[in-house]
Amino acid sequence: MTRPESFLTWVVVAIFASAAAVLYIVEVEDPSLRDSGGEAASTLSVAGSTTVLPFAQACAHEFKPEDGGIVVNVTGGGTDAGLARLAAGTINIAMASRKVGDAEMEALGARLSEYPVARDGISIVVSRPIRDAGVDGLSSDQLAAIYTGGIANWKELGGPDREIVAVSRSPGSGTGEIFSERVATPGALVYLESGSEVEEYVAGSDRAIGYLGLSLARDEDLGIVAYEGVVPSAATVWDGTYPLARTLYMYTRGKPDDDEMAFLDFVTGERGQAIAEDLGFVPISTGPGQKS
Repeated sequence: MTRPESFLTWVVVAIFASAAAVLYIVEVEDPSLRDSGGEAASTLSVAGSTTVLPFAQACAHEFKPEDGGIVVNVTGGGTDAGLARLAAGTINIAMASRKVGDAEMEALGARLSEYPVARDGISIVVSRPIRDAGVDGLSSDQLAAIYTGGIANWKELGGPDREIVAVSRSPGSGTGEIFSERVATPGALVYLESGSEVEEYVAGSDRAIGYLGLSLARDEDLGIVAYEGVVPSAATVWDGTYPLARTLYMYTRGKPDDDEMAFLDFVTGERGQAIAEDLGFVPISTGPGQKS
């Protein structure tokens, strides 16, 4: 063999060896995708409501089935997007911040199995300077007027002489759909994709109003206001006296398989419901501060 041929042979061998090494690394570098016996773990995909998102993520992190063979991946996208993906068969479980009705299920072209996972309330929040100026409660008529343009300045509600910046959720949000059904269809100045974005915007403003899940209304720069004379809290959500209380759901396409049911059992079980309460949601079966 001549020297050029020998050199070429070693180059080819080196390339194949490097490729094999890369393939080996890709295959084994993520041990989380293998169960305790070394077998490849099955993966559950969960997507949808950004309100339910932090709860589902926390549950996925702590979910440890006995055989260790299930990995749960959780993403947001909004209630409508999650339901559409579930109906299309691209995810296993959809998160929803509202109930799916029969007509919608028919429109989706899929029979869905429903699992209530927590209770929540849509909190009405204002920028802290507005709350500190004395705007501490709104009636349904006042809130509707704000979002439909009938009230445009905080001085009309006993606050400072500032334009009201009404913040709403973007289309496809389950929270936004409930707000439209129970309060008014928003003609907002600002539309945002998630409750956390609403929280950040309102907290950073001196004149904004928005709505978001009770679990997100914790920022000291937010002012939570009473709605129809009732302040949102775990107690008023649980007993139903808060008018914007709601149930949060997870859905599967048809009857859940064993892996899907294992995760749903965890979410609705004692540990999952404790996680829900720690995050500011209301446990679905026992209420706030109680043990199952």
